[in-house]
Amino acid sequence: FIYHDSILPLVGNDPYAHPEADVCKLVTACEVYESKLHQLVIIQQRAPFVKGKMSSFRRWLTGWVKENKFEKLVILSSMHAHERLDIQLQGPQFRYISTPDLEAENKERFTHDVLKWIPLEGRPSLEDPEGSLYLPGGGIAKSLFEDCSKENIPAIVVLVFCAEGDNAQDAVKLAYNLNLWMDLIDFKPKYDLDGKTIIKPASTWRVPSSWRLLFGTAVDQTLFH
Repeated sequence: FIYHDSILPLVGNDPYAHPEADVCKLVTACEVYESKLHQLVIIQQRAPFVKGKMSSFRRWLTGWVKENKFEKLVILSSMHAHERLDIQLQGPQFRYISTPDLEAENKERFTHDVLKWIPLEGRPSLEDPEGSLYLPGGGIAKSLFEDCSKENIPAIVVLVFCAEGDNAQDAVKLAYNLNLWMDLIDFKPKYDLDGKTIIKPASTWRVPSSWRLLFGTAVDQTLFH
């Protein structure tokens, strides 16, 4: 876990627990998961920032990324759907922003028929008719991306437009698009050793069981008897 005075303290039940789990775990405000198989480190922030402390966390995080020599930083985020431009109302609701070095390395794959990723459109203004970077509802994503650009850290923001309500499917779509690029989980069918039998992998993502309680548990009907 990450303990930093910029994040409000939090403790709670393990959101990834399942009915067959036989261990008792707790979660905290900001946790770190590692997959050595995929050479992947994931930071899950669960609590909001203390007012005025976000910048200190960004400085610490970029320093930690550089110190540990990560190959690249991927920032997963979302944006308010009601803030979309006219050209963003229809079509794919997935966008990305990348630092120049990472963009140059992956440009062909980003625009390939399989991905068809769309760069986030700039937001025009009187001061900047060409359009500036605008991520309403994106939290730390914009400022962290800008810090990475200044520190020469290869970084990319992958995000989806979200409306208020149940965003479970938005999260699944975000994970799906990220996986198309990074190939973390192989969903492609394979042939067995006999060359004929097709082995089908998992067909979809497994979502945390806690997502069923997104809007609270069901009301006990015996209360009304």
